[in-house]
Amino acid sequence: MVRGEADREAPPGWHYDDDTGALMRDVIHRMGRRCRNWDYCGKGVYLITITLADRRSRALGRLCHDNARGAFVAMSELGAQIEALMWRMLEFSPEIEVRGVMVMPDHIHWVLRVARRLPPKKPLGIALRGFKGGATRLYWDGLGFSAEAQRAGGFSAEVRAVAPGLKSPGPLFAEGYVDTILFDDKAVASALGYLADNPRRLWEKQAHPELFTVLRDLPVDLGCGFTAHFAAIGNHHLLKAHSILQVQCSRRFFAYARDAAGKLLKDAPPRLETDEFRESAEALLEEAAHGAVLVLPCISEGEREIARRAFAAGRRVITLANKGFPPLYKPGGKLFDACAAGSLLMLAPINWPYLPGEKKMTREDACALNRISQLIAGPGAVEIMYKGIRPENVDLIARDAVDAA
Repeated sequence: MVRGEADREAPPGWHYDDDTGALMRDVIHRMGRRCRNWDYCGKGVYLITITLADRRSRALGRLCHDNARGAFVAMSELGAQIEALMWRMLEFSPEIEVRGVMVMPDHIHWVLRVARRLPPKKPLGIALRGFKGGATRLYWDGLGFSAEAQRAGGFSAEVRAVAPGLKSPGPLFAEGYVDTILFDDKAVASALGYLADNPRRLWEKQAHPELFTVLRDLPVDLGCGFTAHFAAIGNHHLLKAHSILQVQCSRRFFAYARDAAGKLLKDAPPRLETDEFRESAEALLEEAAHGAVLVLPCISEGEREIARRAFAAGRRVITLANKGFPPLYKPGGKLFDACAAGSLLMLAPINWPYLPGEKKMTREDACALNRISQLIAGPGAVEIMYKGIRPENVDLIARDAVDAA
């Protein structure tokens, strides 16, 4: 729809674009991980992701690979225009600095720094909306649907002659955006590394689609005639390894350092690391070096630390989670590399659906995950005392989590 008269009023929930005259739906930028109490007008550094409205179009370029450069994106003409527009953010919003840019075939990434406070009622989302409007104008111009042509009633005469039934294009980018707040220099450096590594990650994902496809129902024979069902991503052939060893570590043996508020101090030595933990970790990693697969419910910090060391050494690992995976999920960081190498399988009981944010680990969750780990490990399971819960009830809790019947 286009604006016909200068004094024509837009219907509720819609507005006329000042530059194009197009009738456009009002967009409120939302995302699932938005920090509710964060001041998006104030200073801050962000990793921003925006996707194409039609991700199948790959309108911004194509993924390529050669021996000299590795994986890279050969940008289309539109992709190059969008990249140039991204770097020009400072011209339109002088308070915002561009720290890094990556254009992928179907989405873009930015690292942006709000160096000075943004004007009242013009938070970061308004600046991004302005960018998206400019990007859409570039997209329309490339299709012969310029602002001038739209005000006149549609495509240019040349385009209408070739494709008389062509419909007006929509916006280039999908509504909304995803932002991650980067609180320190280390997080910023990590985000910039993530941008640079994006083509390689996509290449690995496309080269090994079977390792990055979320299976919504993976049946696993746990013996005694019982088949468990899981959501899964990764190399499910790890379940057939000749040796699977369960990792179980009490909180009495290992704990990370934390500040007074309980925040994890990532670069600090552990607050607690007993001789029992060191001996157990060394023995498990030694077995893994000789081909054993480690299965970890990752309940305690000790179990998560052994998983971290196993990933760093390139060992094969099965992890269990207390909730399912979101749509279009892909693991990040070292989990991604482990998936690409075929050395990771991530499982979640089928009856524990995905929930946004962190899910608190309950006592029942922990019991179920420990028991499932025991059943997966078989002869490699450890003996666990489930205090206060009868063994048959532990089995019932575990079955309730994975029984698809």
